[in-house]
Amino acid sequence: MKKSYPEYDVPKRSLKDRVLSQRPSALIIEGLLVLVAVVVTIGFLTPATPVEDNSEAVIAELEAIIAAQEAALQEAAEAIAQAAEAASVPTGFLSASAAKNMAWSSLTNEEYRSAIALYDALIEEGEADLQTIFARGYAYSMIDEHALAAQDYSAVLQHSADDLASLNNRCWAFSEIGEFGRALDDCNRLMSLASDADYPYLNRGIVYEKMGDMGAAMTDYVEWIKRIKTNVIRNDNLAWEGSLDVPMSEGIVYIFPFTASADQEIVVSAISSQRDLDADPLVLILDPDGLPLIANDDTGEWWDSYLQFRAPVSGEYAIVMTHAGGSTEGRVEVSFDVSGMFTLGNDGARFKADAYRALMSGDYSVALENFRRALNINRHDAEAMNWMGVAYRYMGEYDASISHISTAMQLDESYSLPYLSRGITYEEMGQPESSAADYYRYAMMNRNRTLFHAELEGDSDFELPMREGWVYSIPFDAKRGQTLDIAVDTVEPGFVDPLIILIGPNGEALVGDDDISLSEYDSVISDYKIKANGQYTLVVSHAEGGSNGTLNIDIDVTAPAAMSVASFDGYGCGH
Repeated sequence: MKKSYPEYDVPKRSLKDRVLSQRPSALIIEGLLVLVAVVVTIGFLTPATPVEDNSEAVIAELEAIIAAQEAALQEAAEAIAQAAEAASVPTGFLSASAAKNMAWSSLTNEEYRSAIALYDALIEEGEADLQTIFARGYAYSMIDEHALAAQDYSAVLQHSADDLASLNNRCWAFSEIGEFGRALDDCNRLMSLASDADYPYLNRGIVYEKMGDMGAAMTDYVEWIKRIKTNVIRNDNLAWEGSLDVPMSEGIVYIFPFTASADQEIVVSAISSQRDLDADPLVLILDPDGLPLIANDDTGEWWDSYLQFRAPVSGEYAIVMTHAGGSTEGRVEVSFDVSGMFTLGNDGARFKADAYRALMSGDYSVALENFRRALNINRHDAEAMNWMGVAYRYMGEYDASISHISTAMQLDESYSLPYLSRGITYEEMGQPESSAADYYRYAMMNRNRTLFHAELEGDSDFELPMREGWVYSIPFDAKRGQTLDIAVDTVEPGFVDPLIILIGPNGEALVGDDDISLSEYDSVISDYKIKANGQYTLVVSHAEGGSNGTLNIDIDVTAPAAMSVASFDGYGCGH
């Protein structure tokens, strides 16, 4: 039976304010849209006197940092002229409302220096309110002028001490310039003002990680994951394949288990492979007790994550990957590598890991050799026994496959995977009823929820959501002589490895299917001849490849062809 990770296995969603996130990007998209709608509708709001921050100590320290950054703003004088020229309006005749609209346009088009130049002109002319100062702070953040950004956010907070957006963004700016104490103060203030929100935990975790306090960082990262998760996807293939490219979207949490021996060196990376969306991965490692061991938000290029550590003990670890606040959409390439000596007494874990990789690369003799080594250490290892049977199946040695997989069932009666393994073997051997019986047993052993579908009438094509442990029961009537065709495939986003079983009128498993091929996870039952009238049931669940997403179910029932009857013109001469 697969190890569970209770902190991450059951998705839940707490109430949260989605205006804010780790970085200022989410804020400007979701928050300032409201401001622009108002500005466009009624023009420039009542101007306020330019705001000055009276926190002399804070500003003095920030100005010292700003002095080293002034060279980056030399383009500002040209930017305002270019913006005015683009609008065919002389610089001196730009109204405040027009300047704010142009600044917003520059901001949304990521022309941050042009936006800053326009905001500078507004502030210099006394045509600024708190939103204008805040927006300039955001623009500074986007060009990594974090000290200037913090100065603008501080100016806003002087007049509105509980402004969540400014607290969030100043926390980020302070952490970027190494003012960790002030960053923590802002994060803690956020938590006191928005106790149901998730983003302060991510922000504070990042600050703690930059400070080198990984214990505190991981506590906050775990809380962030618990609060944002909506879809948990377990994938056991990373340890075999070494690298996987997976889709990322808001609320998805991936779990990639792997085994390691004490003192082995582990390297894990999560890199955005779709730069136009540029997902922002967050990676956390769980030790064999399910406790956080190490984590990383941003270390590599862009927002990529990278971890290198030594396994403290032998056992099953897990990579937990989700998104941070920079971007929730895109694809992420997760890579995993283990190196170093394995320790006496835990060779079994290493042998099985080596055997898995050999099996997936088609080197069956090496796979069998390593599974045997694991069994020599622990002859009751049901996992090694099952996969040894799978290796024999790949080699076409079906009797040996059935023997080893059946032995695995006896070694651990609660271990469900051998029923799937033996079902696939029986299917390849052309024994559909034995195969279907094992598939059904596997689905029932993993079931945590049964969903009953309304009875189908005739051909049907529809979609169903799938989650870990869900089993659908879909009834329909069929008559003897009819032909049944069933196709089930996954629908993006998410990924499901469908498993289907046809149950007859008397409750017997008739036929089933896991995968079309080694490279295609869709399931089909083709050209099945109905042998008796009655109500049949299609059972739909998932196999090991994936369990979270949406399935498309296509069922076609074809009537038998009409019998051809010869015609006679008369009687013959026979007796």
